[in-house]
Amino acid sequence: MSFKNKLNGFKEIWYFDNRWQLLLNRLLFRHERINIYRLQGMNILVDHLAGDANGAREVIVSSMYRQFIPQMKLDAPVNVLDIGANNGGFPLMLRANQIVLKKVVSVELNPNTFTRMRFNLERNAGCDFTGINAAICGELRDFEVGLGEGSAGDSIYLRGEASGTELYKIKGMTFDKIYSSTFGEEIVDVCKMDVEGAEYEVFSTPHHQKLIRCRYLIIELHDGEGRNPADVINRLEQLGFSEQPPLTGSEPAVHFFVNKDLKVG
Repeated sequence: MSFKNKLNGFKEIWYFDNRWQLLLNRLLFRHERINIYRLQGMNILVDHLAGDANGAREVIVSSMYRQFIPQMKLDAPVNVLDIGANNGGFPLMLRANQIVLKKVVSVELNPNTFTRMRFNLERNAGCDFTGINAAICGELRDFEVGLGEGSAGDSIYLRGEASGTELYKIKGMTFDKIYSSTFGEEIVDVCKMDVEGAEYEVFSTPHHQKLIRCRYLIIELHDGEGRNPADVINRLEQLGFSEQPPLTGSEPAVHFFVNKDLKVG
């Protein structure tokens, strides 16, 4: 780990209420993989060896998603759909910023990460919570995916079995199936999607029509060979979404959209 990464880690730890305990653990007991991060009455389980610090801790502390809160009108208790939830950081970030949660649905691919995510949100979300251990994709189908204890980079495209991983059979669900089975005809106030390239598959099929029931969308668009973020952005504009500018210097892969038909204020 580089000095810069260590410094960023210490800065993130300083954000939490039990900062001194966490710093001591990270300095003297680095092989203790499980730590509890405390913030505003929440107790958040983080498995450092499984990469959870790149999930909930970073999401809660950084401006990556938090920067968009002032652009959202979220006066009433809100419905949240988090696809690619990792260990549950996004709804906890909202709650830490005084957003009252009504219902949270979190979808996570990795069964190991899902277990920690369910613990964190059942304990801390303070609302109706549903966890789904599945992958989002373009068509209903099952996957065999090589996964380890957890990683922010877990993807449906990890087909081979690499060192430290094993093959899991994962259920693949479309956006419309996830939405219909959990929210029905309710409005989702905030949808966050970070699915490591699967977003292109989602928007290349017609099974994402329920997205028009979402007021705000935060989505990470991962470019690469055969992946053009403009394709997804154009499709979202066709659905009635308008992209809002990010803060200067923010993560360029993170995009924020407002549904013009459901905009409030």
